Amino acid sequence: MNERLYQRLKIRKGKIIYLLFTEAVLLFLLLNYLLLKNTDNAIIVTVTMFLAMIPIGMELIFHMLIPWPVYCFAVLYTLGHTIGYCFGLYLYFPWWDNMMHCVEGFLFTMFGFYYLSEGNKFESELSNSIGGAYTNSSKVDYRTTCGNNIETRIRNIIFGISLSILIAVLWEIAEYMADKIWLLDMQKDVFISRIDSYLLAGNTGNLKSIDNISDVVVGGQILPGYIDIGLIDTMDDLIMALVGSLLFSVYGIFDGDRHPILKFEKR
Repeated sequence: MNERLYQRLKIRKGKIIYLLFTEAVLLFLLLNYLLLKNTDNAIIVTVTMFLAMIPIGMELIFHMLIPWPVYCFAVLYTLGHTIGYCFGLYLYFPWWDNMMHCVEGFLFTMFGFYYLSEGNKFESELSNSIGGAYTNSSKVDYRTTCGNNIETRIRNIIFGISLSILIAVLWEIAEYMADKIWLLDMQKDVFISRIDSYLLAGNTGNLKSIDNISDVVVGGQILPGYIDIGLIDTMDDLIMALVGSLLFSVYGIFDGDRHPILKFEKR
């Protein structure tokens, strides 16, 4: 281990201890579910053990300095899906899933915004170092040309939102694959009482509707409505991720880079 990496890990000693404690709790849950032969929960906990490493991993890979409150919250957020799935919070609290995806949108938009802002600073410093070799008049002040430039802020926000939505889409694909491979129900099904479809009218090109659906027979079992197999849940998740992105966007637009939530190491 080189000296620089050792020093970077040393200043994150508290965060590493916090992560190890979290991993120990997850390991206890994993062993418990293995003993109970609860394979589904064991898989969820195993995946979460890797997800919990993401905040510290992002700090090391992207040379970030995440404030302690944000770091603790991010680690707890990675546990949210496990807590919701294993302890039934998705069933007891219908808002739990929406909250998780809204927070995801906020956190990844925040990361994308400040990461691109850091790139703007680096570009400004590079211009200064090159221009300074010729004339002092060519120096660029990041705070006046980038940090307080509304066009730059909007560009950074768009990048952050795009990153957040990409992560949300990848998560929905992961849920879909989990449902197909392990026969789970991560993309929650819901009963609906109305169908609007061109398919119902054959090949006529007309839209036909069936309203007030109260009974549907599937395999001899009477259901209280038509089953939507995950589409509504998927779209709700993506919309909530966008809501979270827009919530941070308001802060990012008005604050610019004057009070950054995330900071980066000097390199």
